[in-house]
Amino acid sequence: MHKNTKKILLHYILAPATLLVLLYLIYRQVMSRGDIKEQWQRLQLHLNTGNIKWFALVLLLAPANWVLETLKWQKLLSRIKPVAFLQAFKSMLSGMSFSLVTPNRVGDFAGRIIHVGQGYKIKSAFASVIGSVSQMCITATFGIFGLIYLNIVNGNLYTQIALGLAALIAGGAMFVFFNINRFKGFGKRYKQLRKLNFGLRVFSFYSKKDLAYILLLAFGRFLCYNLQFLLLINILGAGVPLFPGILVSALMFWTISVVPSVAMLELGVRGFVGIYLFMDATHLSDASLAILSGSYLLWFINLVVPAILGSFTLLRLKTES
Repeated sequence: MHKNTKKILLHYILAPATLLVLLYLIYRQVMSRGDIKEQWQRLQLHLNTGNIKWFALVLLLAPANWVLETLKWQKLLSRIKPVAFLQAFKSMLSGMSFSLVTPNRVGDFAGRIIHVGQGYKIKSAFASVIGSVSQMCITATFGIFGLIYLNIVNGNLYTQIALGLAALIAGGAMFVFFNINRFKGFGKRYKQLRKLNFGLRVFSFYSKKDLAYILLLAFGRFLCYNLQFLLLINILGAGVPLFPGILVSALMFWTISVVPSVAMLELGVRGFVGIYLFMDATHLSDASLAILSGSYLLWFINLVVPAILGSFTLLRLKTES
C-alpha cells in the first residue's frame, strides 16, 4: 500500500471511526447508572468560589511543569551546545506544538531542534530521545504501583498480565536509560546504522550523575501532572482519596502512554481510560462526569495551552529568519 494512502486511511478514516467508538463507549460509561442529572448538579455545586484557590494551584502547577521540562531540555543541550533558559523554553514550547499533531507526540523533537544551531540539530534530536526515555522510566515505574493496587482491589488474569508487562517495560526502560551510552557503538557494528553514528555518539556525553538529575526532573513533572489531575477531579466533586487516587492516576497515565494514538484520538483515549480505571479501582461509579471533565481540562491546560504558545514562537522564528 502506498505511503500516502496509508496516511489517508489512518488520519481520515480509521482515526475518526475509532474516535466515534471511543465517544460512544464514554457515553455508555457516563450514562450507565442513569444518574447523569444528579452528577451534573453535583458538578455545578462544586464549581464555587471555595474551590478557586485549588483551581489556581492547578494552573500554577502547569508552568511549574513547563519549567521542569525546560530544565531537563537545557541540561540535555548543555553537553552539546549550552543554551540560555529562555532559548530552551522557546524550544520546548515549539516541541509541544509539533507533538500535538503527531502520533504519541513523536514530533516533539522536530519542533525543539528548529531553535538549535544548524550544526547541532542531529545531536540535539538524539539528546531528546534521552529526555523521552527518562519520562517513560518514571511513568512505567509508577504504573507498576498503580497495577499492584488494582490487582489488590479488583485483580484478574488480565491485570496480572498487565502487571508483568509493566514490570518488563519499567525494567527495560531503566536499563536502557542508565546504559544508554552503550548504544554509541551500534553505528560501527551494523552497516545500516553507520550513517547514524554521528548522532549515536551523543549517548556517551552524559554521566550517571547527569542521567540521575534528568530522571529527578522527570519525576518532578510526574508529580505535577498527577497532582493537577487529582485536584481537578476533586474540585469537580469526585471525592477521590489521596493515596488510591495517586496510584490510579499513575496507572491512567501509564495506560495512555502505552496505547498508540494520534492527536484526534487522545481526548477519547483519556476519557475512556480515566473513567474505566477510576470506576473499576476506586468504585466511584457516580463520579464519571467529574473524571471525564478533569481529564479534558488537564489535556487542555498541559498540552493545548503550551502548544498555542509554541505556535507563536514558531511564527516569530519564521518572521525573524
